[in-house]
Amino acid sequence: MNKKLINYSQCWEDSSLLKEALSISEEDYVLSITSGGDNTLALLLEKPHKIVSLDLNLAQNYLLELKKCSAKSLSYNEYLEFLGVTKSKHRTVLFEKVKPLLSPSSRAWWLNHKELINQGVINCGRFERFTIFFARYILPLIHSRKIILKLISINDIEEQRNFYRDKWDSKRWRFLFGLASNRLMLKRFARQQGMFAHSEGQTLANLYLKRLERTLNSVLVKGNFYLHYSLTGMYGNDLPIYLEQKSYPHLQKDSNAVLSIETLDLLSYLKTVPDNTFSKFNLSDIFEALSLKENNLVWEEIIRTAKNNAVVAYWNNLVCRTCPVRLSIHIKNNEKQIEQLRSKDMVFFYDSFHVNTIIK
Repeated sequence: MNKKLINYSQCWEDSSLLKEALSISEEDYVLSITSGGDNTLALLLEKPHKIVSLDLNLAQNYLLELKKCSAKSLSYNEYLEFLGVTKSKHRTVLFEKVKPLLSPSSRAWWLNHKELINQGVINCGRFERFTIFFARYILPLIHSRKIILKLISINDIEEQRNFYRDKWDSKRWRFLFGLASNRLMLKRFARQQGMFAHSEGQTLANLYLKRLERTLNSVLVKGNFYLHYSLTGMYGNDLPIYLEQKSYPHLQKDSNAVLSIETLDLLSYLKTVPDNTFSKFNLSDIFEALSLKENNLVWEEIIRTAKNNAVVAYWNNLVCRTCPVRLSIHIKNNEKQIEQLRSKDMVFFYDSFHVNTIIK
């Protein structure tokens, strides 16, 4: 596995699910956790009035800025090539076109990390390198290329269920998947340390295998670029929303007045925000790394800074975090909508997806 693990990663949440849940309009003032920038760019395409993208990790924000500026600087084919979707031998040449649009601090950071540019930045995060390693070196020990290609080409969900049961779900698969998804491996190579701070004691391998099987029972691998990447180490014909050709012309337009990028933790940032500011919140899986006390403080600020009828969307992974009971008078859940959305989620490893409406 690659020795240098950069402390950023792509967004591994379903942007299409998020867009449907939040239903962004031109009047919306949006707060979005940056992560790898994918969700922020997907929401930006909905043309909100304003979107603030927030992350404590400076590298994540620089990644978002690089993606945005590369769309504005390059042709569509160059855009895919530069970011790492397609192969390239001259990404540093393409970077020269992007570099003038970057902020001075972002430009300096990327100049100091040219090896990431050369490798294609979307493939260089902790989770991506871990996933690529699994797809290239572990999965071939379990299944032949023919079997892998068959799984990602099936068109019928019942056929996929049967294929998984009869051809894929072997003892070797369960053993090596369990080895790759145990806590020690994930902490060391895949996720930031803080994401496990409040989930000690859980056996992760069986948990993630059950979640994967849940997804394979309801969502086709074909057309699911998250699963395709997990099984092959690259995207196929289907791409995240911000990489789709139909999205590219919109990302080329000057969005500096609409998009603001902030480097701060969520609680500290919200304390600087006036009452009744945001109408939509994409909070990713931000609560995962928070203690119960921190979670409750953040929810106080969310409710304070939210407009009436604001919508908050977020995922839970290993830690169940929701709005505290004492504030539940301000929360409305549409369980039927959440159930429908969750059944379409293309990402398997989250436990639950939440959509709350703020009542004030």
